[in-house]
Amino acid sequence: MVYSNYDGGVLTINCDLNIPNMKIGICTYEAVEVHITGPYVGNVTEVLYAGYIGENDNCGQGVTNTTISGVAPGITDILFAPPVTFTDANGYPFIICGYSCGTGNQGGCNTSIQIAEYFTDTFVGTLFLFDSQYNCWNDETVSLSQGGSCCPSAILVPQAFFSSNDQLLCLGQCINFFDESSGVPTSWSWTFAGATTSTSGAQNPANICFLNAGIYPVTLTASSTNGSTTYSSNIEVISCGVPGCTYPQATNYNPAATVDNGNCGFPVCNNDCPADLNDDGVVGITDLLSFIGVYGTVCP
Repeated sequence: MVYSNYDGGVLTINCDLNIPNMKIGICTYEAVEVHITGPYVGNVTEVLYAGYIGENDNCGQGVTNTTISGVAPGITDILFAPPVTFTDANGYPFIICGYSCGTGNQGGCNTSIQIAEYFTDTFVGTLFLFDSQYNCWNDETVSLSQGGSCCPSAILVPQAFFSSNDQLLCLGQCINFFDESSGVPTSWSWTFAGATTSTSGAQNPANICFLNAGIYPVTLTASSTNGSTTYSSNIEVISCGVPGCTYPQATNYNPAATVDNGNCGFPVCNNDCPADLNDDGVVGITDLLSFIGVYGTVCP
């Protein structure tokens, strides 16, 4: 993204498009106060000012020094009249200002080609939009979605990508998926192999459940009128152990438990005659036979 003018002023750039690795270039003759903002400001990786940095305050806004705010200082740079990377007889040999989309004589400023080439060469990237004007930015806000006057915008094809709140699940567990596609998609097509819900058209599908162990691909196709791309990632489902009491004799026996948690409880014997095994009130041969029948048994 490149913005240029002659008079400088106060410019706010609203990053309202989800474009990864955004780089922003600004060129003016007079000083400019630049503010970077918007929902995708976190995608900005570099902001570079290249110009004359004049101190005349033509806009009457008290701006006599070029500043950049809204992003980390470590990704910003302010350069005074760096040399051009493209020689043009109609433009100046150093980057100092640009005020039109024209290619003819620029009256001492740079041609639009020189400015575009300088920033794309420096950023090692592709020009998405280029907006240029002569007059001040009078506390002006420009959004990426508005495009530019010289290069309205590139054709932005959605780049599909997603994340989930987990990638290793137990049988029967349900998870949510989150669209993180760039390029402003307008529709989403999901497929969930092995899940109880096999497809979805939601942007962020939730409560997707898996009942069988295995490794299953999840696929998202993100689309717009400019095209579509597809991204896939695997979900692994395993048979997790269910903790609980596994002894049927216990008072808190859990038939669904697969791993004993050591917390089984057993009934307390209040019999005053513990040798009366059949509780008939007499210690007799039946009790002895019952005892012999289990003698030597290893207790759990």
